[in-house]
Amino acid sequence: MSITASEILEALIAATDDNKIWASELALHHEKTSRRVDFWTLEPVRSKGFRAQAYEIKVTRADFQRDTVEKQSGALQYADRFWYVTPPDLLRLDETPEWAGLLEWTGKKFEIKRKAPPREKVDPTWPFLVSLLRNCGEMRRDVGLLKAELAFYRSSHARDQRIEKLKKDIFWEGMIAKSKRSHATPRAIP
Repeated sequence: MSITASEILEALIAATDDNKIWASELALHHEKTSRRVDFWTLEPVRSKGFRAQAYEIKVTRADFQRDTVEKQSGALQYADRFWYVTPPDLLRLDETPEWAGLLEWTGKKFEIKRKAPPREKVDPTWPFLVSLLRNCGEMRRDVGLLKAELAFYRSSHARDQRIEKLKKDIFWEGMIAKSKRSHATPRAIP
């Protein structure tokens, strides 16, 4: 069974608590570079330290082998924990960097192979906040599209209601006409 990055991302989204803020393909600007992390979550609770976790999805060994701490510097900067998320048995524990946890998606559940170590994160910057707002799973920038879809559904609903009313009117008009016909012509009694 081959597991794709899209399937893992969908599973991460599905497994994320509704109280968390999440973003996919979050751009992280760090020291004149801009990299993306596949998935990022924030627990918006002050008493819990606004815990943030970064998830980097890898579905091939070659992709993992090209990864470096420099490439992940933005994710490491803005996360309390960093996870590699892979299909089962893609990585060995001894090749996973000490700054990362390993989470495997079996196709049905996540299995923690190595817990991500806690890290110190920095305060968010304006470029980070803009990226978060652009990519947040709780928001969508396509307001125009949403308004058009809402207008379409309202129009469809209004049309369906008009058709239903016409059907009822036609039915009752037919019943009234039938009733008038049966009362208008007296029948001869044999």
